[in-house]
Amino acid sequence: MRRILQRRKHSRWMKLEAVLGIRIYNFSLFEKALRHPSVERNQTYGPLQSYERLEFLGDAILGAVVAEYLYKRFPEEMEGFLTDMRSKLVSGDACAKTARDLGLGEFVEFNPYVEPQGGYVNDSVLADCLESIIGAIHLDSGITNSRNFIHQHILERVDLQELVTKDDNYKSRLQEFVQSRGWSQPEYLVTDASGPPHDRIFTIHVYVDGDRLGKGQATSKKKAEQQAAHQALKFLSLGH
Repeated sequence: MRRILQRRKHSRWMKLEAVLGIRIYNFSLFEKALRHPSVERNQTYGPLQSYERLEFLGDAILGAVVAEYLYKRFPEEMEGFLTDMRSKLVSGDACAKTARDLGLGEFVEFNPYVEPQGGYVNDSVLADCLESIIGAIHLDSGITNSRNFIHQHILERVDLQELVTKDDNYKSRLQEFVQSRGWSQPEYLVTDASGPPHDRIFTIHVYVDGDRLGKGQATSKKKAEQQAAHQALKFLSLGH
């Protein structure tokens, strides 16, 4: 039985290496990078054994690598432009898309009591795991390999020109619209928060002058507010 389990584990790491396009030296780092915080509630693992610390490190590395890339790629652009582009490239949505494209969801370890139904892993967890993987690569084989991973799987797969023209800050667009008409500022209200603490789903409605114009549901309040603003813009015939 032990040999069977060892073979399965070896096969899992070989598959992960192929997915990430890297050589793994310290497997325990990547076990931690793919361990959801819910697992810490088991007796098997103590505190600080989930991906959260590696996520913190990976987030910083991702931001720095993307910032350097944009600085060199757009030598004539001002700081505001670079900041906006970096925000788009390292957003939760962008990280989740990369993680889903790589198929990271199948490698994430959950507490059995909160195992995703149907194997579907939500975007928030996927984004966290991508950042923790970047942190693990950095500690395992250095900044050159973590930089190469970011370039290969994120920067080289995005259409920068399309990103330049993309305006997905719906809250800002809605605010500008209502200001131009002398209406009151949009008000965002949380009307529901369901699910366990580590996997909340927030429902938010946006109101203008007392009228409800949009609704959003997401794993973060910020994302739900953007969805609500987008729906409001569509209602006002401004959304795309």
